[in-house]
Parts: sequence; C-alpha cells; structure tokens
Amino acid sequence: MTEIRKLLRLMRPWTGWIFLGVLLSLITALANVTLMAISGWFIAAMALAGLAGVTMNYFTPAAVIRAMAITRTVGRYAERLVTHEATLRLVASLRRWFYDKMEPLAPAGLQEFRSGDIFSRIGADITTLENFYLRVLVPALVALIAVPIFVVFTGYFSLWLAVTLIVLYLISGIAVPAMIHHFGHEAAEQQVIEAASMRGHLVEGQQALREMLVYGRAEDYRCAIKEQSDALCKSQMRLAKLQSASQSALILATSLGMFAAFLAVAPLITQGVFEGPILPMLMLFTMASFEVIVPLPVAVRALVETRVAAGRLFALADQSPIAAQSTDTGEAMPHAPVCPSIELRAASLSYGAGSPLAFDKLSMSIAPASRVAIVGPSGSGKSSLINALVGFWPLAGGEILIDGRSISSFSGDQLRAFFAVAPQKPHLFNSTLKGNLLVANPDASEDDLMRVIDQVQLTDFVASQPKGLESFVGEAGGTLSGGQLRRLSIARALLSPAPVLILDEPGEGLDPQMEQAILDRIMTEESGRSILLITHNRTGLKEMDQIVNVSAA
Repeated sequence: MTEIRKLLRLMRPWTGWIFLGVLLSLITALANVTLMAISGWFIAAMALAGLAGVTMNYFTPAAVIRAMAITRTVGRYAERLVTHEATLRLVASLRRWFYDKMEPLAPAGLQEFRSGDIFSRIGADITTLENFYLRVLVPALVALIAVPIFVVFTGYFSLWLAVTLIVLYLISGIAVPAMIHHFGHEAAEQQVIEAASMRGHLVEGQQALREMLVYGRAEDYRCAIKEQSDALCKSQMRLAKLQSASQSALILATSLGMFAAFLAVAPLITQGVFEGPILPMLMLFTMASFEVIVPLPVAVRALVETRVAAGRLFALADQSPIAAQSTDTGEAMPHAPVCPSIELRAASLSYGAGSPLAFDKLSMSIAPASRVAIVGPSGSGKSSLINALVGFWPLAGGEILIDGRSISSFSGDQLRAFFAVAPQKPHLFNSTLKGNLLVANPDASEDDLMRVIDQVQLTDFVASQPKGLESFVGEAGGTLSGGQLRRLSIARALLSPAPVLILDEPGEGLDPQMEQAILDRIMTEESGRSILLITHNRTGLKEMDQIVNVSAA
C-alpha cells in the first residue's frame, strides 16, 4: 500500500475539506437511520392508539421526523457539494503536481513512454484517483464511526440483537469486501491496465489515421482495438458478477438482521418489557443501518483501481531526470539574458547505455553575436547538439560552458532562456497562427508578429486567410504545407527574445531561392543575436563567421 500512503500525503492540503465531507456524510447517514426508526415507531404507535381509542402526543415525534427529513435532505446536498468540491480541488492539484514532475523529465526521461500512455496517465489515471476519496475514504470512515453507534443503540434494547448485528456487520462489511478483493483484484487491476493501453492505442491511431487509410490498414487497426475492447469487457463482466454477488449477500445480511430484531424483541414485548411500537422501530432501524455497509464492497474495488492508477503515476513521477540540472532559482531571468559566449570542450553525447555516440569529442567556441554553421551529413549528430545545448540530454563526456559557466549549474528555465530553436520537426498546436507564434513570446505586439511573418515570407499567405492571424492551423498544423509549417516554426523562433537563435535545417521543404532569401533577411535583421545554422547543404554558408564540420561519430 505504498501508493496509498503517497496519495494520502498528497491529499494533506485538503484535509479540512476531506473531514468536512466525512462529517456531513455521517450526519446524513445518522439522520436517515433515525428518520426510518422514528417513522416506524410513530406509525405503529398511532395505529395502536387508534385501536385503543386513546390520545397521544404526536407533535413531538412528528417534529423529530420533519427535523430528520430536513437534516437528511440538506445534509445530503451539503455532503455532495463539499465532497465534490474537495474531489475537484484534489484532482486539479494532482494534475498540476504530475505535470510539475514530468516537466524536468522531458524529453529524455519520457522517450520510453508512448504519448498516448502519458495522456492516459495524466487524464484517466488521475481521474481514477478521485474514487479514493469519494468511494473509499468517505464510506470507510463513515462506517467505522456509525457502526459502533448502531451497536450501542441496539444493545440498550437487546444484547443478543447487538451481538448478532456485530456478526452481520463484520460479515457484510469485512468478509464480503475481502471476498471481492480475493476474487476480483486481478480483474480490477487488469481493467485499469487494459483501459490505459486501449486509450494509448486510440490516441496513436487517431494521430496515424491518414496513413492507415492511405495504406489500407484501417481494418487491421479496428480488429486490434476490438480485441482490446473484448479483453476489457471480460474484466468488467467478472467484476460486475462479483458486485452482483456482494449486493445479494448484503441484502441477505439486511434481511437476517431484521429477522434477528424480530426474534430478539418480540418476546420482550410479549413479556411487557417494551411497548409494541419498539418492534417496527428496531426492525426499520436495522434495515437502514446497513446502508452504511453497502458502499464497502464497491470501496474495495475502487481501492484496487486507485492503487494501480497511483502506481502508474508514481512510476513516472518518481523517476530522476536523465539530464540533471541545478534547482537553484536564485538567478531567475525574467527577461532575455545578454548574448553569451558558448564553448564546447570535447563534448560527447549518447542516447543511452549501449547506444552509439551521436557526436564525439566535439569542440568549438561561439563568440557573442556571431554566425556559426554546423554542417555535416545526415546522422552526424548535428541536431543532437541542440539537445545538449538546451539541457534535454546529458553529455556522455566533456562539457559545455555558457559565459564560462557549466550548463549543469543552470536550472532548466535559466538555460533555455538563452536559446530560441526552430527544430527540424516542429510541433504546432491546434490553435491559430497567432496562438502558435505567441508560444515563443506572449507579450509580443501585432507589429512584432507581422515583422517575423514578413521575415519568413508568409505575409501573402496570412493576408489570403479569411481571419488572418486568427486562422486555425488544425491538428499539428495539418492545414499547412510542409514549407509553410517550417517557415511558421522559424517565425516563432524569431519572435522569441532569446539571444541565441538555432535554425535546424531551415530549408527543409523550401526551394533554395526562398531559403536563401529568408536567411539573408535573418542575417541582416537579427544582428544582435548569435545564430547557429544547422544544415547539410551550402545555402547561407557565405554569410557565416565560422563553419564547423561534424562527421558521424
């Protein structure tokens, strides 16, 4: 139960909300049981008084019934309000916590995880954790507090009845949930795992839908999803059968409890120890008291699902970042830092133990505001240099210095504030042209946006759009051509105030004339920045201050 202990620690900030929800749920349960018991006594007493032709004070019990009915209604509304508020606050806090844990891992620490699986963890798995409070913690605590109260109350009338109810409470509240756990924990665990796997496949299938349709593999994918769905349904069916059996057992226990109340109290009424209305009161009290036991078998299933979902989250969140960086935030840089010098000293990089070196013993010096071209054949490690500079991957050897300071001494945010990158495989959000540009600089003005749009020769394209910069680009920029997507990525990097601009294969998807024209504009208008041009062709090399040839490691 290590996962549950960790989850409880994360829930500490919401302790007040949690216990307020438990208190309201307890009050509602006690009001319901009291209402049922007093109603049974009152109806029987009124009937007997009518048969005997005597009068009785019906104002007091009627007032109690009304009070309990109001308490139950208001309490149930307040309990729902508080417990759901606590749940929503908890889930929102967990999502933020999980994202904060993932951010230092990206991208190196997340390479082994599929994007659909990460999406499932941050979405469905965290949502599953809300069941821990609503379906596990609250019912368990309410039952733990209410059952002793019920036993003491019935013990006042009959010790034999109290002992019988203790046995029935233990069977229905402990033995039955234990049976559910024994026979159903594997199915509950499998359900969480299979559902997560299917969500991952569905996300990936949606991303690759066009390719599958083009190559005629959609039917194969559909069959694979059906197999996963059938396996998931099998687990759900097994759990549903166990749940049905547990509910039947609880109904039986409730019926036996009422029968025990009849056997225990009826002789005492005959002997004149108690009045007749006590019998229906205790029988209805016994029936209503089992309502606090009913959620416990469901709680066991929810506990298993919570433990598995929490384990999946903690398995990712507890990883140590592969690219270790300083956590010192004493040198926060709210604005772009000044243009630095950069030095690589025999730097080597590998993407894991046993993997070949992406580049080996690379050395170079980049002066502030200089133009440097990194050239070499495909696969020679040019793009890997970006991962090293921005701290996404740790060096296997050597070091990188920024203004004479090792990059490992910077925090991630401090280090990446130096660089604006137009990557070889850019990602565009399913947003507008403007929204995608503002990712690099949220404070940019409309004039700033149009300036960088003009630098990459997208002015005519933007003007042709009905909504201009407010036009949506679609999922991953699906409405744009490859060249338009590349130029928008370059424009985004140009909009960033970072002092070092890295252009990774900027001519990919562009004709040589357009590539040369864009590079000419950048070299002329970005004179205050250092520019690193990563390329495998000769375009733009004449304007470079330094050309570094990188060969395959």
